[in-house]
Amino acid sequence: MSKTVDKQSIRENALCQRMQLSADVDFILESTSGIATQLLAIPEVQSALEATNNPPLFASYAQALGEPNPNGFLDYLQKDGGVRPHMAFPRISGKGELSMHFAVLEKLLPGSFGIPEPGADLPLANMEDINVMLVPGVAFDRKGNRLGYGKGYYDRLLAHSSHKPLLIGISFDETLYDEIPAEPHDVRMDYIVTPTQTLSF
Repeated sequence: MSKTVDKQSIRENALCQRMQLSADVDFILESTSGIATQLLAIPEVQSALEATNNPPLFASYAQALGEPNPNGFLDYLQKDGGVRPHMAFPRISGKGELSMHFAVLEKLLPGSFGIPEPGADLPLANMEDINVMLVPGVAFDRKGNRLGYGKGYYDRLLAHSSHKPLLIGISFDETLYDEIPAEPHDVRMDYIVTPTQTLSF
């Protein structure tokens, strides 16, 4: 079986699994809390948030299509009185390219594929300035590989950047595989966070 077929099979299975999980409200609340806890325990994240000169810049995304919620950590920081980072979120241009823009999560607008994204008028965030990037995916594996939706948006964005921020893939435990097919151009994560564990690479 080819890598392409393998990827598509895993993608379909993971998407189905994810949609089933997202129908359980209690599971979603618990997983959001678990991901936030795991994320805030990563040493590089802690160091970035402890910077005293300027708040760090984090890139995240608004979850859709049953994705796990990566943004629960913002509520934790607000409740604890911690430093909230500046935030950037992805926007897909008409050319099919991904760019990051300064934005507030609650003010994102329906965009490509119905996924909330920043308005076109919001300032562009330079990749060189991003400290931490939370990366969505359909599935991940225990080697740091990510399986996206097949469009290559994040791979192209990171391949064209001279600076790679700390990459943290956000996954449910149920969509974390032992191994998924990877291509030479696929960008590996530095960490993968699930509601119950953190994997480093």
